[in-house]
Amino acid sequence: DQAVIAIENVRLFTELGTRNRELRVALEQQTATGEILQVISSSPTDVQPVFDTIAANALRLCSAKWSAVTRFDGQLIELVSTHGVTDAVAFEALRRAFPRSPSRAGATDRAILTGAVAHVPDVLADPEYRWHELAKAAGYRSQLAVPMLREGQPIGAITVAGASPGTFSEGQVDLLKTFADQAV
Repeated sequence: DQAVIAIENVRLFTELGTRNRELRVALEQQTATGEILQVISSSPTDVQPVFDTIAANALRLCSAKWSAVTRFDGQLIELVSTHGVTDAVAFEALRRAFPRSPSRAGATDRAILTGAVAHVPDVLADPEYRWHELAKAAGYRSQLAVPMLREGQPIGAITVAGASPGTFSEGQVDLLKTFADQAV
């Protein structure tokens, strides 16, 4: 009887821990969304603080190696904000990659070309991915890019990069979609 009670207690404790983690993540996401909205309302004529806040929150909440926000003018993709790129060589490599015309070569480009989420679980194994030197310099292996769409047309993207191969969760994708809507 005591063993059954102990097993049930462990199950309940584990379930409680899981639920607490889920609530903590939801609260962090709501807090980040509120922070972005606050920055939007406090700087209606300057979008740079909004982009910087989005990049910082995307990095933190997606547990990414680095994050970036780009704008697209219909011809070229321009890097407007990064967060988490602390190495000078990596930052310079990233900066040199822009501005550029969109192609299938990268996740950001794919999100802009297709107007849909682009996920590259392993940039070194993806046959279309062409930014291998940048990936090595900046120390990433996976990327997720969510387009910013105005009236169905891409005007930029939010991109996060992971240090190791793998996928980003649906929750992280949904969060970046929310950030993209706010950025627009």
